[in-house]
Amino acid sequence: MAHPSAAPSHTLPALHGLFEQLKTTFAQHVEVADGPATRVLRVAGLELPLPLPSAVGSSQNLVDTVCERLAEVAAFGITTALTDGSAQGTRRRMELVSALALLETTAGTPMAQSTARRADATGDLLTTAEVATQLGMSRPYVSMLCDQGKLGEVTRSEGGHRRIAKQAVDAYLRAHAQPPRPTPLP
Repeated sequence: MAHPSAAPSHTLPALHGLFEQLKTTFAQHVEVADGPATRVLRVAGLELPLPLPSAVGSSQNLVDTVCERLAEVAAFGITTALTDGSAQGTRRRMELVSALALLETTAGTPMAQSTARRADATGDLLTTAEVATQLGMSRPYVSMLCDQGKLGEVTRSEGGHRRIAKQAVDAYLRAHAQPPRPTPLP
């Protein structure tokens, strides 16, 4: 069976750091143990016995080679998914954008989560539906504004729903207020 190989032309240069992190992460889940007659490669709990004189050389060389190949396969898969021009590819990219926006807004910090809970408990946070009503916009448009950072720091409820600070909505309204139109003279 042919193995996909991620040649440099099959990777996205902007994701080089991600691919390097993949190699580091894989290295935490790959190990080699040499026995008297065989070498055992363990990958995330799966044990693969190998004949002892390995063409790869030392145990560390084997781990490095396996991690490099796993990262290449992952890079190839990620690049293929992100560059897919189909509707399914677009959906995957939008899901990735949404997941990244969620990570950015929640940042996983206990301080941010406790602040969000306190603000929510005092009624300082609004739902996207409430903001849409106040701004005279659709909920999807408000969600887009949230993702673009135009409504300040957006937090997420425990159910994953966006919560927008009332102060940020008020600031947005002030910044985007339309001056009154002059009344035409008769």
